[in-house]
Amino acid sequence: MGREELIRMLREARREIEPGQEVSIGPFRPEDAPGIAQAYLETYGDAFPLEHVYDPEEIVRRNATDDQHTLVARTPRGEVVGLAGLFRYPPNPDVYEAGQLMVLKSYRRGNVATVLNREVFGNLPRRLEMAVVFGEAAANHPISQHLLCSQGVAFTGLELECMPSAAYLREGGPGRNISLFLMFKVFRNSTCAVHLPEAYREFCEALYRELGVSRDVLAPASWAGDSVENREFFPESGLMRLTVHRAGRDLAGVVHAAEAEAGGGLVQVFLNLGDAGVAQAVELLRHRGYFLGGLLPHWFGPDGLLLQKVPREPDWDAIQVCGPEAEAMRTLVRADFERARRTER
Repeated sequence: MGREELIRMLREARREIEPGQEVSIGPFRPEDAPGIAQAYLETYGDAFPLEHVYDPEEIVRRNATDDQHTLVARTPRGEVVGLAGLFRYPPNPDVYEAGQLMVLKSYRRGNVATVLNREVFGNLPRRLEMAVVFGEAAANHPISQHLLCSQGVAFTGLELECMPSAAYLREGGPGRNISLFLMFKVFRNSTCAVHLPEAYREFCEALYRELGVSRDVLAPASWAGDSVENREFFPESGLMRLTVHRAGRDLAGVVHAAEAEAGGGLVQVFLNLGDAGVAQAVELLRHRGYFLGGLLPHWFGPDGLLLQKVPREPDWDAIQVCGPEAEAMRTLVRADFERARRTER
């Protein structure tokens, strides 16, 4: 069933939820799926970039595996008024993304969002013995940043203008793509070996100290063989994500192909710091106008490093910050963007 048909069925089935009822929060139940899909429709309209969030059957299927764990806020009648979840996205299955946090407008005056946030960044990962949880906090307002900071989540990067603005227009957001702060929390520290490119060595080591993790830093080596990579394009935001598990001699061609497919849009490159050739990869990308996106603890097993390239000057003033840590990250990424712009001239 396609997106249009799913949206049509949800609109036909929509019912008003009486405000002011008591709310309880618990793990997902299959009967929650239609209400979750309705919550997405109310919050984002039909503009959310992932179709499966509008499909109750797919929501049930995903929550029946360890790939997704959803917490649901319900009224005594079982009506869904909020949700948040943990789901697998990175190459390393031990790393979960926290997201989907939303509360229906008629229930935002209480503490539903605060309790959901506390559960997904605290109690739920500990109960499920997860190693790492991260979130992407919207930068068009400081609210989600504050929520994550309250749970001890550290700023590790800034993804520029990568979230389609259409998903926020219903909430009164701006028309330009939204930037996202990368924020990580490490629950179970395990040492891994990394190769730190000199240009970002100080940045990585400072974050390791903040996160309280230890790393064995190894010397870089030359490329060998071809690259091992995969890419994903998101047409709604013009975003190309290129994941490089191992950088090889053909990396320049791989990057060129990704840029061509992006059609002049935003390109993000995820590099594996466990790959001995990562330093060469970073230098190649920096000479092509790429700049720092962030550090991704345990993204591949070993850590990841995100570099990005944008098609135009970002709207820096639109990136709101909740405090000095977020401001420092914005300043650092902007400085590397300026360096990249000078390199391309």
